[in-house]
Amino acid sequence: MENVREVMSKRAALLSQADAILKAALDEVRALTEDENKQVNDLNAQIDSLASTIALADRSARMQAEMAQAAPVRRPDPVRNSDEAQRRRDEAHAIAQYVRRGDASGLMDIYAVSNDTDMNIGTPADGGYAVPTGHYRGIIAKRDATSLVGPLGCMRIPGVGTTVNVPFDDGAANLFVSTNEVAAFDRDAPVLNRAAMTLVKYTKKVTLSDELLNDEDSNLTAFLNDYVGRAAGLTYNSLLFTEVLANGTSVALGTAAAATAGDPETLIYSLKGEYADSAVFVMKRATEGAYRKLTGNLFLYQPTPNGATRSLGGFPVYNSESVAAIGAGNKSLAFGNFGFVGYREAPSMTFLRDPYSAAATGQVNLFYYFRVVFKVLIAEAVLYGKNPTA
Repeated sequence: MENVREVMSKRAALLSQADAILKAALDEVRALTEDENKQVNDLNAQIDSLASTIALADRSARMQAEMAQAAPVRRPDPVRNSDEAQRRRDEAHAIAQYVRRGDASGLMDIYAVSNDTDMNIGTPADGGYAVPTGHYRGIIAKRDATSLVGPLGCMRIPGVGTTVNVPFDDGAANLFVSTNEVAAFDRDAPVLNRAAMTLVKYTKKVTLSDELLNDEDSNLTAFLNDYVGRAAGLTYNSLLFTEVLANGTSVALGTAAAATAGDPETLIYSLKGEYADSAVFVMKRATEGAYRKLTGNLFLYQPTPNGATRSLGGFPVYNSESVAAIGAGNKSLAFGNFGFVGYREAPSMTFLRDPYSAAATGQVNLFYYFRVVFKVLIAEAVLYGKNPTA
């Protein structure tokens, strides 16, 4: 309210004038002259009038704010009107204020409920570097919608520290042995190996202009949720399939540069039966299309009519641009039980706002990073189809 601030400035100037007249008389140890007394009285009258105007403007602003908050509710909505829903709305607004102007007061108020210390830059636990909960949820929701880690059922590995050594069975499982009464039990032991899973940091800097920072709150937060979350999901896919296509088990496909009838079956029946129950295909969407177009007397690889899930040979199909296209020497198909691919993430996502380094160009930098690693734990459980070189 620029006009109110101008009125307040004018009132302060009048107060200074009145004080100057009184001070001059006091310094000279005398009473006000008739003219000075009239000036002071006129100034005080103007000051009182402006004070009344300011009070009325303040009252009007508060009433308008109360009316804006008191939205008519014809049908009570306990979910929307719950304390949790209001907390999320408050947090979304606070996040936008922090990103736009660096004003962390709203976030401090929110975190103060569960944290006795102030939110500060030096202490990650106090929110300085952590992504606020609502922003985090938005990013992770978009990441999970993009990433195939969840749908493929990859195994999440817990642990503390940069490196965790994960044990896995590296030998054949021997059958139980028929044993006569009172005879000694068959002695057996698994062949164990271990995979070192060392977290790697991945980063992204988002630079926002002053113009974008002045966008409407919800649009800005939605933009960041989508942009950062989608980038994180694509990064997870890239890392996952880089690992699978490097350390899974290779299976030769039919031809160098074309989809060949029988390729899906080659992979399906190269996978041991113990891993087949939860097996899935992953390939580029264009690769799936190449197989769908193969014809004989009938279309060979069309989905079951009205089926909810696309499939090849009865196994679900997922698409990712992180798998190579069909081409000479390319690894264009992935197939197997991805529950035998482990992954670690710690921390999941952290965040820093930097309003200084790009201030000269009217920009604010947002830094996001997470640490993650993927590892094939049982190579025979995850296959990839490789096109011949010629």
